[in-house]
Amino acid sequence: MSAVAHEKLKKYIIFYFKVNKTEFVPPTRYSVINKGKKFLLPFLHGLMVVFSVWHLLFQMKSLENILELTFSINFTIAGIQTIVTIFTFNEFSSKKLMKTLKYFDNIIVSKEDFIAKTRRIYLRKNLKLAWIFVRLIIYGLGFGCLIFPTVGLFQTNFTLPMYYSIPGIPASSIFYKPVNCFGQYFLFHILCLSIVSVDAFILIFIFYFRGEFYSIISVATHLSDETTIQANAVKILRTIYKAHRNILQEFFAIYDVLWHFYCQKFFGICLYLCSSLFIFSKLTNSIIVGIFLIAVVLVQLVVLSLPGQLIENCSNEFQQTLYMSLWYKMPIRDQKNFLFLMVGAQRQIQARTLGIGKVSVYTLVQVIKTAISYAAFMFAVLL
Repeated sequence: MSAVAHEKLKKYIIFYFKVNKTEFVPPTRYSVINKGKKFLLPFLHGLMVVFSVWHLLFQMKSLENILELTFSINFTIAGIQTIVTIFTFNEFSSKKLMKTLKYFDNIIVSKEDFIAKTRRIYLRKNLKLAWIFVRLIIYGLGFGCLIFPTVGLFQTNFTLPMYYSIPGIPASSIFYKPVNCFGQYFLFHILCLSIVSVDAFILIFIFYFRGEFYSIISVATHLSDETTIQANAVKILRTIYKAHRNILQEFFAIYDVLWHFYCQKFFGICLYLCSSLFIFSKLTNSIIVGIFLIAVVLVQLVVLSLPGQLIENCSNEFQQTLYMSLWYKMPIRDQKNFLFLMVGAQRQIQARTLGIGKVSVYTLVQVIKTAISYAAFMFAVLL
């Protein structure tokens, strides 16, 4: 069963890179097209950013429509952040992430003593959870966000879902409405799917690490059984040491990927929340939409923060399991090996980033407090 869930998640990861690098487009005899096709998605997101900025600077006549202002700012922030994330993953991180995926490919089918059975149990459980969360994120957030351009469509009399108008098409043209309606919906939907797909992508890797860590913890519980220690202490210690060393190496290999990812995401979310709070500056019917907007941003914040707490918890549990072992029942030689294992256990797997430090459930409070502080300052200066 763990192999089934693993294959589904593996296909998702491969599909993610194929879509973002536009590998589904067949190669041509023109090298410019072959090399440039990977910039298709950033180009589409860049178009939306240009249109939103153009609207903010030149098309928006006043700041009376708070919803229009908020949406335009958020669309711009989301587009820029997504472009940066795509380049970070595709150009600088894809090889590291695929190498880590290859590592999990190997351990899932391994038949090592003591740990093979626990891997089938804990990896299956965690990978099934990861697959459920991936679908919830993609379908829930990816398609649920379509309510925002729908609100804009109603406010602009079924003309401009995202408030801006695509430059170059006069309002008198018969193509004005269809091009703006379908074009803006398309660009927004592509943006939403790009945002949530990378969140789901990182979540998958977190659950891989969590499953492997709990497999190691399960093996470590054998050290609390005196009979097992007398018979297999050497094999158990060697198995735990190798598995723990390898999983630490894989985690720290992608540590900088997580650092940059969380830095970009939390900075973007802080700006989303800050601008979204402008909706509440006036008591209008837009408050309901504002509540939904903030709810969506908070859900994304939870999706990003919770995995960091999960992997920290399993690191702490591993340490506690070793502390509770019957190490004093081991021969002196095995006690020395156990001491080295305890030293290695002090190295925890933790997602960290700039300005936040350790990513955990407390990150929720940090980001929300920061957003409220910035919003209060902007209220005092601008309004």
